[in-house]
Amino acid sequence: MLDQFASDAAVALLNRLLARERWARDRLAPFAGRGARIECGPFVVQLGIRDGGTFEATGNAPDVTISMDPEALPQALLAPRAIMRNVRLDGDAEFAQALSYVLQNLRPEPEEELSRFVGDAAAQRIVGFLRAAFAQAQEAGARLATTAADYFVAENPLLVARAEADAFARDVAALRDDVERLAKRIENLASR
Repeated sequence: MLDQFASDAAVALLNRLLARERWARDRLAPFAGRGARIECGPFVVQLGIRDGGTFEATGNAPDVTISMDPEALPQALLAPRAIMRNVRLDGDAEFAQALSYVLQNLRPEPEEELSRFVGDAAAQRIVGFLRAAFAQAQEAGARLATTAADYFVAENPLLVARAEADAFARDVAALRDDVERLAKRIENLASR
């Protein structure tokens, strides 16, 4: 039931995006009749390609399976290419490549979609606010990670700094090489 709902919602959204993008419909049209299964965490979407290069929900065996990283879902709302960073493709390579290209290059325009409900100016402000909030959240997360790492390395040394770990690894490798050379010398002396 949830998969069918997700498939229907994805088809409606993708077809709205395809309505504005003739190049994408032309790219998908040769694959009419083929199906794809898109897996992202608990969500599974089954899509088929109709004549004319649009999508339809289908339950048929897929020609290609696309597995996506569920951690990329929140970022996909504001940066559509984010969801396609960690992807695994199985099946028909040509179809997978065309589908992947279309999904990566479709440009959602949330302002345009939202403007139908709240007007152009309000839609611009709402989407601008959401983008700014998302950027600030990312920046705050990066600062928190840096601060926490600094604390656990310098203030409360539970972790080793990267430079110290690299130096230790170099010292261990040099010691290993020295021991191997010494073992060879001892072996040579013993053989005389």
